[in-house]
Amino acid sequence: MLALLKRALLPRAARPRRIPFGPAAGVVMRVDFAHQTRMFLGLYEFELNAHLRRLVRPGARCFDVGANAGYHALMFARLSGRPVVAFEPDPEALARLRANIALNGFDIRVVAQAVGSGADAVSLDRAAREHFVPDMVKMDIEGWEADALTGAGELLARRKPHWIVETHGRDVHDRCLAVFRDHGYRPEVVRPRRLFAEARPDTTGWLVCEGRP
Repeated sequence: MLALLKRALLPRAARPRRIPFGPAAGVVMRVDFAHQTRMFLGLYEFELNAHLRRLVRPGARCFDVGANAGYHALMFARLSGRPVVAFEPDPEALARLRANIALNGFDIRVVAQAVGSGADAVSLDRAAREHFVPDMVKMDIEGWEADALTGAGELLARRKPHWIVETHGRDVHDRCLAVFRDHGYRPEVVRPRRLFAEARPDTTGWLVCEGRP
């Protein structure tokens, strides 16, 4: 019924729209209501909104690892007023990311590489040396989160940024949890909501780790 109402009442074409609600309010993105209504209404990953507002303060510098179309990168730039580094290797998502960045006046540096420990990837420690040491790292890379943390030893051991990491699968979730605990963090596990749940069957949850940047 909700899907029928959405199709009947909302515009179908993707076009630039200013987001009116949520922590990304004021950001302009190309929004297609067929797929991005929650994002427009500030309800996308609603479970994280309070954490994002608490951890991304004015002056914070952020990494968005797995930026997709740029919702979080743009949000971070708006909330912090500082540069953001957005990592996105997928060509289609990368095109959407760059188009959305162009609609806004924020300083968002795009890295068109995967983040991880492999030869074709960039490590988070290397990115911190090449750009800046982040105060906040958001990560959603479809099951490669634990691999990415193996390349963040310097950040985890000495820099202590905040982290919000979406995990995919119990094994990845447990490995990431162990890494954060080993480095002195006290991760809060945020589970996907059941009421009006988003279609994210592979998501185990999020690890919200408050550091001391």
